[in-house]
Amino acid sequence: VVCDASPPQTSDMASSGGRYVYETPWTAYAMALANRQDRFRLAIGSFREGEPNHIQVVELNQDTKKLRVEAEIEHPFQATKLMWKPTAGTLNSGGNSDKVLDGHLFASSSTHLDLWRYSEGQIKSVGRLPTARSTKSDGSPPLTSFDWSPINESKIAGSSLDTTCSIWDIEKHKIESQLIAHDKAVYDVCFGQRDSIAHLFSSVGADGSVRVFDQRNLEHSTIIYETNPPRPLLRLSWNPNDKNLIACIAMDQPVVLIIDIRRPSVSWKELNTGSSCPNSIMWSPCSKNHLLCGTQGNSALIWDVRDGPPSAQFNPKAAAEAAADPKAMCVHAYDTGSEVLQVQWPSSQPGHVALGTARQAEILKL
Repeated sequence: VVCDASPPQTSDMASSGGRYVYETPWTAYAMALANRQDRFRLAIGSFREGEPNHIQVVELNQDTKKLRVEAEIEHPFQATKLMWKPTAGTLNSGGNSDKVLDGHLFASSSTHLDLWRYSEGQIKSVGRLPTARSTKSDGSPPLTSFDWSPINESKIAGSSLDTTCSIWDIEKHKIESQLIAHDKAVYDVCFGQRDSIAHLFSSVGADGSVRVFDQRNLEHSTIIYETNPPRPLLRLSWNPNDKNLIACIAMDQPVVLIIDIRRPSVSWKELNTGSSCPNSIMWSPCSKNHLLCGTQGNSALIWDVRDGPPSAQFNPKAAAEAAADPKAMCVHAYDTGSEVLQVQWPSSQPGHVALGTARQAEILKL
């Protein structure tokens, strides 16, 4: 397990044989691993154009030790993201037993934000959250991503192509706030992952900026980083064990940027992914130093961010070595054989990670 108490050690993932694979019947994109200690449970979304899309719930069968489909629903559009409720606790659902807001709940984003509950082999709708306040007659702009607050689980934040971010209260089933967050499309959003910063959220977008907002005063934001020259930022992940570190991905750049919010405007570290660009990132749930990344070059990489010099101490030789063989700079590396679109690292089982490609989902033991 890659945790702060574990010494860094370079190795291949799944070397101990702990690997479970599910092959999807269609091209897949979105994937989420439920945060459960008793079992492995995945939600997987299809990515099909011009035909119906689907979401499947897949679980590891304890007898056969194989991942199998337990339920499936039709989804009107491709899901841009799937996410399970962060914990098993139950929220207030107004006494409606058909809409229990517990650990079996998950959300999907596309043109709307939908809530679903998996129970007894069925996926049932818990409701579609109200759309953004828009005067346009052509409907709501697509949601590019969303995040579920791990501290205040009644809150979900979503990012949109129309430059806005919205925050929903799922207990009250309403939009709590909506704001113009960026000058261009917003591609990802993430809540502060600790009690002390639960009121904050961060976003990235096509304008190339990383911004931090305070829910207590949404009239202003803090720009903590901007690409130069301007380049869209696609994804971000806020470290759950170090409130100062945010990782993000820029379009068509073979690096993961690490931002220290105490030192805005410049990246603290740049982690090289070689000749391929990163698609998805997630911090370790039990270590402030380790980051998981899935790349277009068929690799899943785990770095210790303490390794290598800060960006301010750029070393051309070290940068060239990292670009030539990024796996050599990692504490773990794994080749999936296909482009890695999604990565998950659950706090309930930190000794495992899940990887999603266009044709399969894998759960690996580290």
